[in-house]
Amino acid sequence: MRVVELNRLALDLVALDFSGGHAPSNGGPTKTSRALAIIQLAARDAYALVTGAYAPKLPGLPPPPYGLGQGDDEGQAAAIGAGIRAACLLYPDFAQVIAERSPGLTAGTDPIAVMYGSEIGAFWVASRHDDGSSLPQLDTLFSPEPGRYRPDPVSQKPSLGRAWGRVTPFVIGSVAADAPLGPPPALTSRGYAESYDDVFVNGRDNIARRGPEFQEHAAIGLFWAYDGTNLLGTPPRLYNQIVVATQEFIALAAKDQLNVLAAINAAMADAAIAAWHWKYTYDLWRPVTAIREASVGFGPTGKGDGNTHRKHPGDPFWLPLGAPNSNPFPGPVAGSPGMNFTPNFPAYPSGHATIGTACFDAFAGLVRKRPRDIIVSKFASDEFNGSTRDNEGVVRPRWEQTFSLEQAIEQNKISRIYLGVHWSFDATGGAEVGKAIAIKTVAAFL
Repeated sequence: MRVVELNRLALDLVALDFSGGHAPSNGGPTKTSRALAIIQLAARDAYALVTGAYAPKLPGLPPPPYGLGQGDDEGQAAAIGAGIRAACLLYPDFAQVIAERSPGLTAGTDPIAVMYGSEIGAFWVASRHDDGSSLPQLDTLFSPEPGRYRPDPVSQKPSLGRAWGRVTPFVIGSVAADAPLGPPPALTSRGYAESYDDVFVNGRDNIARRGPEFQEHAAIGLFWAYDGTNLLGTPPRLYNQIVVATQEFIALAAKDQLNVLAAINAAMADAAIAAWHWKYTYDLWRPVTAIREASVGFGPTGKGDGNTHRKHPGDPFWLPLGAPNSNPFPGPVAGSPGMNFTPNFPAYPSGHATIGTACFDAFAGLVRKRPRDIIVSKFASDEFNGSTRDNEGVVRPRWEQTFSLEQAIEQNKISRIYLGVHWSFDATGGAEVGKAIAIKTVAAFL
């Protein structure tokens, strides 16, 4: 269907936005999720206004022109027009790509419907102009105290997204009221010690010395990554790819596919807002900093973490397997491989866990199924598609998995521990927030 091709165009733009050394127009999972939500919501509202299939989400939109048909064909044409216009405004550097793809999307459709949809797309982008997304996102405001976030000692990237928690949500009313999250375990607690010992062993960069079980863990970590690298983009792209591959989505009529795509992308946008709100509320350090500074005498204060329950001591040389620097651009050169890294924002909660859970739980609710009953067959993520290269330029093999959405939620959560970039409580906290947002999303779109 045309609406699926529109979604594919949007996902291709996400990948291009992070490729070839391009400075992203919509960097990080934060701005990516916002852009995808706007594109899909604009398409949904254009269809809604033409066909009357459901109420539009944005108030005050202009009505369709007199004489325009009200059928599914006209509705899809308007949806395509809306999505294309929104994409052009959100990804201006790729106007030529969009122009080249547009004729295939609009061929044989009513040009008046497409033009009307284009107007709706422009309205949607304009409606988000003052939503807080233009606030400064990079900073160097770091505390030296144990437990507080500081940049990865290897990559030393500036912190991303400090103000993103103040962006206006798409579905929920407020993060604190609708997606609450308590604090992480105290540094001196047994819960923190258990998570410390877990990632110390399971997230360490020593694949060559690991047995088959740990190598499988590493593969799972990579499968779900999409850490804003060349040709891949960010996790919302992966989660869209998975949803549209399900038989439940494929079987939907165009109007319902539009509704689902708008809903899951709005849920992911709100999940990113909520995750970043809590990340900078609690400002928790990542494992690479915590483990290297756990013992007294290390770190800027030398205080250590004060935890007496850990099985493993601090290790000033510990490094994570790391978020994969896939398809490094312009590519590794002899003696200078690309470096894996830790994402440049606080740990708690995990953005992957929050956004992925919100997406998959919302989709399951919209098709009135449990996540365990929705099966994705023989899916290969772009991290393991037979052409993506690792940080040293070696091509990874193709790896297809079959999983339920319940398993997807769990793998996606734990993948970050296997990469050594998150704590286990980051994963559970993110899932808690994502599930709350999914419930609100289903209620708003069902």
